[in-house]
Amino acid sequence: MNESTDSITHGMSVNVYGRGDGTLGDTPSHMGIAIYQLGSSTCEMYHIRNPNDVDFVYDPRSQPMEDPVLRGRCELATFSSAQKDCTVHLLSAFGEDKSNIPEYGVGNCQDWVASAITMLERAGIVGQGEGGFWRSMINRSADAIRDNCVASGRTWMNGPESTFEGEPDARFSDKTDTKPVGKLMQNSIFQERMRSLLGDRHNPSALQPESDSSERPFYVSSPFFSRTGGLR
Repeated sequence: MNESTDSITHGMSVNVYGRGDGTLGDTPSHMGIAIYQLGSSTCEMYHIRNPNDVDFVYDPRSQPMEDPVLRGRCELATFSSAQKDCTVHLLSAFGEDKSNIPEYGVGNCQDWVASAITMLERAGIVGQGEGGFWRSMINRSADAIRDNCVASGRTWMNGPESTFEGEPDARFSDKTDTKPVGKLMQNSIFQERMRSLLGDRHNPSALQPESDSSERPFYVSSPFFSRTGGLR
């Protein structure tokens, strides 16, 4: 849904968080749809998350565009303010409908994003074939998603996480007998983001990953999306 540049005020992208490389033992990347005013440092995120390893919840929120765990984003569309309002209405209605939320262990946030984009495609918000493209990206690594976006002529923007070491989607606990996740825990931007998401009562330098599992869970939410009570 692109009009003349004079009327374009907002953009929409699929944001991908975490490396998501199953061959390296990663859990799938977290994925959501971001709507933002062009040039803004914040966005409205539309996604589902899994806070309890039991089910998914729809959890729209405002958040920074350049999150420390953002691997990258693929641009979907640009549109006017009125078209943005229409898109937000469609996404909100889709998200509030619990029948669109996949069952835990059967689907994940990536399935939800692909289904939401298919809905937007039918409404004429995004181009034909967009839903099928994102359906084919489910459970691929962030780098594979990036490569497919670029190869298909889509615009991909790298995120801060692509420059960090460590696994940002690892689980965190208060254990003190395990080592931190790579150099990511020493990064000041990462620690500040943890403070803003977890609250001042948490010391990000003390957060530690749980013991590794020999099996790869179907989906584990990033800690940036699973411990955010009161931040919306």
